[in-house]
Amino acid sequence: MIEVNKTKLETSYYQRLSESQLEALHNASLEIMERTGVRFEDQEAIDILKKGGCDVTDGNLVHIPSWRVEWALSISPKQIILYNQTGDPAIRLARYRTFFGNGSDLLRMIDHRTDATREPLLQDILDIVRLLDALPHYDFIMSQYIPKDVPVEKVEVEQMRVMLEYTNKPIVYVTTDMHNTALDVEMAEAVAGGEDALRCKPFAACYINISHPLRHNPDSVQKLIYLSRKRLPFIYRPSITTRALTGPITQAGFLAINNAAALAGLVLSQLVREGAPYIRCCCPGGTFDMKTMVGLHSAPEIRGYNEALANYYKTPGFGLGGSTASKVVDQQAALEAAIGLVTGVLAGGGLLHDVGYMASSTTGSLIQTAICHEIIAWLKEYMGGLEISPETLALDVINAVGSQGKFLEHEHTYRHFREDYYPELVDQGDYDSWVHSGSKTMKERAAEKVEKILAAHPAPPMDQALHQKLTAIIDKA
Repeated sequence: MIEVNKTKLETSYYQRLSESQLEALHNASLEIMERTGVRFEDQEAIDILKKGGCDVTDGNLVHIPSWRVEWALSISPKQIILYNQTGDPAIRLARYRTFFGNGSDLLRMIDHRTDATREPLLQDILDIVRLLDALPHYDFIMSQYIPKDVPVEKVEVEQMRVMLEYTNKPIVYVTTDMHNTALDVEMAEAVAGGEDALRCKPFAACYINISHPLRHNPDSVQKLIYLSRKRLPFIYRPSITTRALTGPITQAGFLAINNAAALAGLVLSQLVREGAPYIRCCCPGGTFDMKTMVGLHSAPEIRGYNEALANYYKTPGFGLGGSTASKVVDQQAALEAAIGLVTGVLAGGGLLHDVGYMASSTTGSLIQTAICHEIIAWLKEYMGGLEISPETLALDVINAVGSQGKFLEHEHTYRHFREDYYPELVDQGDYDSWVHSGSKTMKERAAEKVEKILAAHPAPPMDQALHQKLTAIIDKA
């Protein structure tokens, strides 16, 4: 018999940029940082960068030398582990690994019960968090909506409270100022059991957006410094960086300025604390439709490039996929979501967020979220790799059954048939069975699944004293 070692072959990834292109973009970004400079609108950041060997002109224009960038890349973490709230490792974020989650701060939602588009409420955040908690292929959770029935000053802390109370999965939270960032961290520390406990096993990462790739606004910079000192993970996004608006219209120019902004944030974080858990944003972004004046998240032009840069640096990444410009759950929504998820996975997109986003990232839908979960399940099966071993090659089985027997009746088939992918929403039956079941569309089946989960899926138990503590923190907002 042929001797075969048990081996699982990993699926290949697609790198959209060559090594020479990656090197050219890296060198271009270094030139932008050293020659053009990056403005930091925060005096503490300027002092830290100046002490770290950077030149400062015109008050706050920081020129970062190449050697300092290379130093920061050499000491920054190559893997960041996010835990669940019970302390178990849930996400090992590293090169080419991909995990899936929704997004934050949508202005509208499509009600799965009425099919009407309306403004979201706090209850809608609770519903999406419960749905995502129940769907196993979503790996992390974000707040999804801006609730209209919550005072503006309390929106971000209420979003955090719902996520902490209604899921055990890792959380990515968004704040607009330093005050609410500190409150969100205080709530997470309360759930974790203290500051040291959260630092040792972090389950929440802050998503920081800056105002312009070459102008880092005070609140964003202060959040970076605060989280770096506490050694808590954060994502640093160099703004939307839209081509022809906040950067050159050419794709290479866009990538160079975007990369310079990301590297500038990395340098500051490592100067604050060596080994600070910096997650690089590698969202595609960048495309601005000159006909409609709308920024697009599902366009093809920039996809895969920032992911390639993140993997080139071996920096944990935060990507984007599964969104659509469609305003309703239809064929366009499925097409764009599927393409975005496939390309994001093949590029090794890291924390792939905004899954299920609609109407160019302004609208959410629980039905679209459930459909995207089906796409993710298919992709996880596809990317799972191939196990080659004596058991899977089944040479003895082939020899025993031969040309006259039936593999269907063999015990080997019974042992392995459950390993195949069996979808929940995709109908793979025959036509008559479909008609007999009510001729339901994918959208109808997804709506039924959502309603079933919301009716049955309980919230993880939380101690009443802890709930009261979170409420007290919210009152500080």
